[in-house]
Amino acid sequence: MTVEICAEEITKKINSERGGLANIHKSYLSFPVGMEAHFEFYKKIMLNVDLPLTRDEREWLAVETSRANKCPYCIGHHEKALENYSGELSEERKELLSTVAQTLTSEPWKAAVLKEKFLKQFEASAWAHALMVVGYFNMANRIAFGMDLELEDDFYKSCQ
Repeated sequence: MTVEICAEEITKKINSERGGLANIHKSYLSFPVGMEAHFEFYKKIMLNVDLPLTRDEREWLAVETSRANKCPYCIGHHEKALENYSGELSEERKELLSTVAQTLTSEPWKAAVLKEKFLKQFEASAWAHALMVVGYFNMANRIAFGMDLELEDDFYKSCQ
């Protein structure tokens, strides 16, 4: 299988599953293995249904991590997704999730202290999930900056 075929297959897969190809994936057309790995990881921690954190909790972490990094590309995508999945997220949970995103992004060495507080409201599996979501968005924010990405005109189509 050549690189071109591989990129074409991955592009078709993402288009069919997400309703479009976001610039963050498009920017990796020259490195299809990276595009596929990125999409599969994103899908497993953000889109799968039976996960420890609810979709609105995941999107809240995505937005808060992206705000901490000042990443307009990811803020745009995930604020829209958060609107679509806005559930019954209490102010107390929002505040704790915001603290998790801010701390893991800016002062990760303080995570051990935060873990105790988190586990009073969430299961241990949710802590592990939150770490992956925040870690992923720290990576995605850096990719968005490194690739100089701008929001797609129709970005809202893939915010499902």
